[in-house]
Amino acid sequence: MLWSYFLLLTTLNISLHALLYPAESETRQVKSLDGLWHFRLDEQGVGENERWFAQPNLPEPTILMPVPSSYNDVTQNITIHRHIGWVWYAKDFFLHNTAPRWVLRFQAAHYEIRVWVNGHSAVNHSGGHLPFEADITPFISTNKDYSKVHIVVAINNTLTPTTLPPGYLQIHSPSYRELQTPFDFFNYAGIDRSVILYSTSTAYIQDITIDTQRIDYDAQHIATSAVLVYTVTIAGVNPINTIRVLIELLDTNGMIVANNTDSHSSLVVTKPNLWEPCGMNYTHPCTEHSYLYTLQVTLYNDSPQMNILDIYRIRHVGIRTIRLTDSKFLVNERPFYFHGANAHEDSDIRGKGFDHVILAKHFNLYGWLHGNSFRTSHYPYADEFYEMADRFGIAIIDETPAVGLSATQFVSQATLDHHIQVTTEMINRDRNHPSVLMWSLANEPESNVPSAKDYFSALADFTRSIAAGRPITYVISAGYNNDQGIQFFDMICINRYFGWYSQPGRLDQIPNLVSEELTNWRHRFPNKPILMSEYGADTVVGLHHDPSFMFTEEYQKDFYTAYHGIFDNFSSLIHPDTGFFVGELPWNMFDFATDQSITRVGGLNRKGLFTRQRQPKAAAFVIKSRYEHLESINTNDLCNSFE
Repeated sequence: MLWSYFLLLTTLNISLHALLYPAESETRQVKSLDGLWHFRLDEQGVGENERWFAQPNLPEPTILMPVPSSYNDVTQNITIHRHIGWVWYAKDFFLHNTAPRWVLRFQAAHYEIRVWVNGHSAVNHSGGHLPFEADITPFISTNKDYSKVHIVVAINNTLTPTTLPPGYLQIHSPSYRELQTPFDFFNYAGIDRSVILYSTSTAYIQDITIDTQRIDYDAQHIATSAVLVYTVTIAGVNPINTIRVLIELLDTNGMIVANNTDSHSSLVVTKPNLWEPCGMNYTHPCTEHSYLYTLQVTLYNDSPQMNILDIYRIRHVGIRTIRLTDSKFLVNERPFYFHGANAHEDSDIRGKGFDHVILAKHFNLYGWLHGNSFRTSHYPYADEFYEMADRFGIAIIDETPAVGLSATQFVSQATLDHHIQVTTEMINRDRNHPSVLMWSLANEPESNVPSAKDYFSALADFTRSIAAGRPITYVISAGYNNDQGIQFFDMICINRYFGWYSQPGRLDQIPNLVSEELTNWRHRFPNKPILMSEYGADTVVGLHHDPSFMFTEEYQKDFYTAYHGIFDNFSSLIHPDTGFFVGELPWNMFDFATDQSITRVGGLNRKGLFTRQRQPKAAAFVIKSRYEHLESINTNDLCNSFE
């Protein structure tokens, strides 16, 4: 396959402009459309042909469905829970015509989405987990002070061999449709994040990027200055008028510390306060805040009155650098060690639906656990997770929804096209978050097959061009002797379940197997640090056995302890001169929903340190004690000395 040829064709059609998070300012209004929407299934797939989008109401029977939420678990109807195919949502609202431009934004919906406004097609989008939006001004009335707006949304959760993640629909009979998925979590669907309406002026700020280019230090490793590079993109400009832009960087007291009037330039900050990841002995605890600046961008008309057209603020600007050596992950030229827990966006009733209560509980538990990092397994999370991580200094490995890729996908141009599209959307959305330290482009692909080599080579080449200074990786389940793709990436992230999926019940085998695994990966790739990105064991809360048996709380505790002893033997934190192991992320933070099966009692994967209701199992206290210890290790201040 001539992937370079396909890659060239693909990149020509990809926009590099992000979708700025909707934020109120002196020039922008934001209106939430969250709440109860009218909802119905379309089991025969006839809604579009029958033009449901053009009718004043959806045809009966309809029910009320909360937005945001996954629709699957809201009712007692098993048909809705396991539905595969189209569903429809509708909502009416009034809009006061107080701005020249109105944009309708969906924070995410899953998976194939079509949106109509007042009967007109407004936007289509393919893919869950990332935002999409449309200027709906052409579809609303302009001859009066207000408009009544009717929104209709059709969503299809059917996954195919070219979606991310992929899926395979099996139609056994008219009443028995089965979606086979190569991943172990439930395929929740619906409008699972917020729907927002926001306004801008005719000329507006379309995109902002900002990165730390350099930090200078004195002999005590205190930052003396920093250089930030930025780009502001303006849209809707009237060529008759001259448009000017003012860029200002504000500290936490609102004082201007740097400014510029060019749309693409740099800012120099003297004696900067650095954004630091939490949970290291030289940084703050994970219950306290890291330092964030605000970037304020003002767009104005260059006239005698200096008429302000648009103001947008990014309130989570962190000054920090990232660098990898052959054995260490450096943040601000100091060694960083990942210790946290991965999770799914998953909770009772809501499914993957975003909820501020669940968000707050998540980060409160992270502070309790002393966790300083997580991977967005296995898809980009809601924007609010990144904002909270920025605030507390919790590091993120940001992951695309490319989970379960096989040889079928590696020879598909359509899959590569979509993979590049999703990667671009994720990086464009999240690149300004200081908490995002690395991009993960896939989870557990079948990377041992020969076709994986060209696929991941092309994907890595493309991603480096937009990676915004972050290293790139993917998460490996293949063996150290046959993986074909990680050679093109910067760091090795491996998922291993010795004592669970292999050698079940044999805790005594874990130390030798983990030691052999790390040693062999290091031998093959002596210039890449290694992270254990998943390891864990299912545990039924309240189940006990002595000696330790699988599924008991004792087994989960002993399982983690067996791994930890070997991690310490290779740790870059404990052995700064010889160690190359840079972190450990248990699977999983919480129990989460899966398809029903004979291995998933109650339709749950029970590897959580906490139950799905966010209550701790015994192993949570083991991890908490472990992370408290890791925080206390006195790392050598080897700033600027790693080669």
